[in-house]
Amino acid sequence: RFDRFAVADAMALDVAPVVLPPAAEPIVLPVPPGAVKVMPRWAEEDEVSKWRVKYRLHSPHTPADPDSEWIELELRHFTRELPLSNLPAGQHHFKVAIETPDGWSDWSSVVECEPPCPQVPSKLAALLPEVLGVDEIKLRWSPPLDAATVIADLQILRYKIRVNWQEGEEPLSREIIAEDATDSFIVTDLKSLTDYTFQIATENSAGWSEWSEPSTKQTDPPVPKTLNQPTLRRATHHSAVIQWQHPPFTDVPVDSFSFRHTTSADWSNEVVEITDVSPSLSQYVIPGLRPGQVYIFQVRAVNRYGMGIWSESSIPIRTTDGHIPAKIETLKASDVYKSFMRLKWSPVDENGYPITGYLLRYAHAEDMADAVEAVPTVVRDNGCDSCDIRHLRKLKYYFQAAAINQLGMAEWSNVVLVDMST
Repeated sequence: RFDRFAVADAMALDVAPVVLPPAAEPIVLPVPPGAVKVMPRWAEEDEVSKWRVKYRLHSPHTPADPDSEWIELELRHFTRELPLSNLPAGQHHFKVAIETPDGWSDWSSVVECEPPCPQVPSKLAALLPEVLGVDEIKLRWSPPLDAATVIADLQILRYKIRVNWQEGEEPLSREIIAEDATDSFIVTDLKSLTDYTFQIATENSAGWSEWSEPSTKQTDPPVPKTLNQPTLRRATHHSAVIQWQHPPFTDVPVDSFSFRHTTSADWSNEVVEITDVSPSLSQYVIPGLRPGQVYIFQVRAVNRYGMGIWSESSIPIRTTDGHIPAKIETLKASDVYKSFMRLKWSPVDENGYPITGYLLRYAHAEDMADAVEAVPTVVRDNGCDSCDIRHLRKLKYYFQAAAINQLGMAEWSNVVLVDMST
């Protein structure tokens, strides 16, 4: 009987396993801190298709098991150089194996190499200072390439900022430590109108870098701070009351306040500015507005160093629509002579539109029957409006007056009696 199992065993005994020689020792070169370059070696006739590399940190505590804690990578034959970075400090072991048509070779002998120790960080570029106000400057910088590594020995630990300035003839300096991983820092407690010079250095496990080139910036003059947006109330046809908060108290007092208003949402046109408002005030009547218009307002403070920045715009406010003038309430006769007299009254509210004229009428009866109307010549003197009337006869006269604007004539005033017969 044919014993197929016996034949199989006999064939297995006739086949000798193929044992390939170890690969040649690789070339391992130390390159910038924490990195090496591994280069395997083989001849072209070996027909290598792939290769592998194993590496590990060697220390007295490395386990006896030769396969433990190795890191293994496999690459194609056309990769003849392998850079390995972010390696921890210390001696490392490297070995390679190659694959040929006959199979994988044995591992090469171990090659030792120690990546270069970390160096102090490179010198940073000059700082970019930005003035934030009278006592603050924001510093920006580009972190060094070391900040991107994951190796603890190479990582940036902190930054140191040096601030230099002069008070009179005395040079002063202070240093600030920035512990966070950042690319900016705000330097506070500065003095206004002072030139400050800034430099920066950075630290890793190897020590501090060289100071950067100096950057100089002057703080702003102590102009008043930007005020809160004003509030508006009591809008009429031509005015509104503006209220605002004063800036915080400083050694430099406010000399005056300024306002501006416009009917355009983007402040592109019809901007009117009011200046030299007393610093003792916190509300003010804005005159000269037009009826039926929507206005926005801004406020700023002024001191001897200059003007603050305009505040945010107020909530829009609309003036009331215009009307005919108000009724003349204070008509009276004065300077009455034989055939001459003068009528006087207090200026009336225009109600949004300028007064364009007046109308006067008189009659000889209190009910103003058969009244005669005339256009008087009105002048303003000492805060009163008046008109002169001549060539009067010895009769009783009853007078009324009314103002006129573009919307029409006001209501007639109350009747004023002037008796010329006595």
